[in-house]
Amino acid sequence: MSEQRGFELLKSAEKKAQQKGWFSGPKYEEAGELYEQASNQFKLAKQMREAGDAMIKAAQMSLKAEERNDAAQRFISASKSYKKNYPSQAVDALKQAVALLTERGNFRMAASNQKEIAKIYEEALSDDENAMEAYHLAGEWYATEDSMALANGCQLKVATFAAQLEMYDRAIKIFDTIAEGSLDNQLTKWSVKDYFLKAELCRLAIPDDIGAAEALGRYKDMDPGFEKTREYKFLDEIIADVKKGDSQSFTDHVAIYDQISHLDKWKTALLLRIKHSISQAEDDLM
Repeated sequence: MSEQRGFELLKSAEKKAQQKGWFSGPKYEEAGELYEQASNQFKLAKQMREAGDAMIKAAQMSLKAEERNDAAQRFISASKSYKKNYPSQAVDALKQAVALLTERGNFRMAASNQKEIAKIYEEALSDDENAMEAYHLAGEWYATEDSMALANGCQLKVATFAAQLEMYDRAIKIFDTIAEGSLDNQLTKWSVKDYFLKAELCRLAIPDDIGAAEALGRYKDMDPGFEKTREYKFLDEIIADVKKGDSQSFTDHVAIYDQISHLDKWKTALLLRIKHSISQAEDDLM
């Protein structure tokens, strides 16, 4: 019943949008309302593709009526209908909303929706490169609005993806910048040792054991308490293993560290890359 009502409302909306006459032209606002009502009926019928399509048409009516704020909200609503089963269409709808929001200087809301784009690329589309760039843009806009915690959260995602894509220098720069900015903040200082660890794993994955050793000394100067942490001891050990080209010692140190501080999937992937580079160097010497 809801689905049938949705199609009836679509026909009425199309008539309003295309209306011609001597004394009146298309009635875009009324058409937009009817398209929105149609979208709601399709949602009730669990026809989410049709719901999204109808809301896109409602947004287009808002644009024709010069109601750009309403258009942005309708594009966002359309993306919600698409998100579960039609993620590419959800991204397209959100991009149109973001363009309207930035045009009007609403960077906080634009950042929130740009972050949603990034999450769809990451979780639904498994598109790491586009996810990375979307998080970067969201972070830039959050920073514009002085929302630094949200900005840093997005940039850390950028660093994570950059390392996965072997863009190690980009990842290192982000981890180092956020670590330095977190040292004097009591709420974020506890995370610094993890940022140092991640940056060092990126250096070793390059591989750059000399740069890693230099950075470890620099980190110790930046945060005197870092030298007493498990992360520092672990890094000191595996940097030495890489320098010596000792893959067995490296494996042993990783296993011991993992028993106490469980290594997540991202760190494990980088450590495997580092081990592979050590093994290759060992093979080259044979």
